[in-house]
Amino acid sequence: MIGLELAVRSDTAHRIEIRQSLTDLAREAVGGGECLECGVFEDVSVPGRFLWAQWWRSQTQMGEHLRSSAFRTLLGAIKVLGSLETARTLDLQDSTSVMDAFLTDRIHLPDNASEA
Repeated sequence: MIGLELAVRSDTAHRIEIRQSLTDLAREAVGGGECLECGVFEDVSVPGRFLWAQWWRSQTQMGEHLRSSAFRTLLGAIKVLGSLETARTLDLQDSTSVMDAFLTDRIHLPDNASEA
């Protein structure tokens, strides 16, 4: 899997509008099958600072998206309502092993669980 993270900043005057725009665009991206997952997160300690996180199965699929009108629409919304602070790609080779590592530390069944 490969992901794209965009850190976006908006002033207080445009905070609600950019949050709604990013949320709508994320919903369209997932609903339209453009990606596996897409989420928008706001920093609770810095209102108006958002993280856009989007995931695809392959570099090819992400590249197609970066050339799409949907991506140009996203960048246009960011430009009009805020500013792009950082952009980066993330490569996750085996998400299953990562989730297994998280779950191993958190799931503990008592020894007598099989008796219930």
